[in-house]
Amino acid sequence: MPVKLPAPAWRFVPESLDPGSLPTIEPLFADLAARPLTAADALERWLVDESELLARIHAEVARRYVRMTCHTDDDDAKKAYLHMEQVVMPRVKVLADQLDRKFLACAALGDLDQRRYEVLIRSRRTKSEIFREENTELQRQEAELQTQQQALMGAITVEFEGETRTLQQLAPFFESQDRALRERAFRAALQARQQRWPELEEIYDQLIALRTAIGRNAGFTTYTPYRFRELGRYDYSEADCRQFHDAIAQCVVPAVRELDKLRAERLGLDRLRPWDLEVDPEGRPPLRPFETQDELIGLCRRVFAAVDPRFADEFDVLVERDLLDLMSRRGKAPGGYQYQLEDERVPFIFANSVGLHHDVQTLLHEGGHAFHSLLCRDFDLLAYRDYPIEIAETASMSMELLGLEHLGDVYAADDAARAYKKHLEGVLRTLTWIASIDAIQHWVYGNPKHGRDDRRTAWLDIRRRFGGDIDWSGLEPALQMQWINQGHLFGSPFYYIEYGIAQLGALQTWRNYRKDPTKAVTAYRRALALGGSRPLPELFAAGDMRFDLSPKMLGKLVDDVMAQIRR
Repeated sequence: MPVKLPAPAWRFVPESLDPGSLPTIEPLFADLAARPLTAADALERWLVDESELLARIHAEVARRYVRMTCHTDDDDAKKAYLHMEQVVMPRVKVLADQLDRKFLACAALGDLDQRRYEVLIRSRRTKSEIFREENTELQRQEAELQTQQQALMGAITVEFEGETRTLQQLAPFFESQDRALRERAFRAALQARQQRWPELEEIYDQLIALRTAIGRNAGFTTYTPYRFRELGRYDYSEADCRQFHDAIAQCVVPAVRELDKLRAERLGLDRLRPWDLEVDPEGRPPLRPFETQDELIGLCRRVFAAVDPRFADEFDVLVERDLLDLMSRRGKAPGGYQYQLEDERVPFIFANSVGLHHDVQTLLHEGGHAFHSLLCRDFDLLAYRDYPIEIAETASMSMELLGLEHLGDVYAADDAARAYKKHLEGVLRTLTWIASIDAIQHWVYGNPKHGRDDRRTAWLDIRRRFGGDIDWSGLEPALQMQWINQGHLFGSPFYYIEYGIAQLGALQTWRNYRKDPTKAVTAYRRALALGGSRPLPELFAAGDMRFDLSPKMLGKLVDDVMAQIRR
């Protein structure tokens, strides 16, 4: 049975409001800007009313983004989204900054419960400090370039084995036991992407220039410290990120290279090629656990129920309300995401499934995000229904790992065991990729006048440090341009190290779950229910996790993963 979710009550914003129309929303901003705030209760009422207005606007952005990414070939959907990003949101940012300054200057601010509002006050102070009205035009241009990248990637198709396929639909061939077929699929995908490289590099060059200007307008020498402030990174610095890279090089890279060596031996190869990483090394046929969206939903629901029945009930909300678009098709943007529809306070999940076990893990991942959103939906303040990216990804990665423990409920024992080990190998490989993507961004924005050849050289240096033992001979251009496949570089700059930090939390949650499932799930739900109301280290602590990026912590967790792989 799906959970009963009460509809939000609109006290300030008319239910009939058109959030995509500036003439209808500007008077509400004006009301907030003019309201006297002389007592704590008036200020608290003002904050709730402001949250109502911003929730309606953000929900409109979300719905238009969902429509555009579900149908990148729909010009009307693209225009509607760009209207929000290029016309509505630049003005909203200016009006929201006026409200930030009003809030921070009001006489009643000191009368608020400082612990309750600590995170909100800190965040608004940062937003006000870095806001520059001249950046709204640059951010409008940034959104347009990001939309172009989405459309380019969504339009890529490949003629392969007699059919027109999306890049995602080539993924099953990489699990084939026919090595020649795997290679052909890899080269077909590479050729299709390669045709887009010039356009994508041009977009990325423009994004770097825009973002550098945004940072400098806000008083920073480069974009990096501006973006750290914008992302609310209060608990770790650029130096901490580089030290985390070092920890990954020290603790994770040797483990991955050991796994690569073992995989090559089992496949009877001297060295692995890029198309040898997904195939089962024991020669077993690929796992194909589902064919349709309904089958995928049913499979994951059983896993959620095994972890804790409450998760299955919460997942049913998404099914009942048609908040899932999971299968790959032509004209759909790549990747996967969960996006909160703030007017109803419910999550939407987008994916590109093609029948693989990887797709099962993706839905478990996005399901973790959805449970996070549902568990903190009762906060009246939009700021607290939002949460740091690091804890958001901890929610999703933890659910992947908790679900691993119950694959035997939906797969045959042998299939569950191999999916279990393959996922754990993927955890380690992904950590090395996370370090690579974060490192290239530090380099790119630290050297904004670099040329494209410089960027390729920098990437090769990074991959030599973090890559596995893979033979790229004859494919040097593909290796040089490997970074360009990561959509976060275009759409969410610097949003990637969070996955590594979150993995540390998720691995701790998984370890706790194997010791005491009930206690671990209670802690997990307790942390998620806090939303963004407390600082990041406190959110980790609420989930019985330590916020610790040290080699000592990472080394212990890697040893645990390797022990589970070897068992």
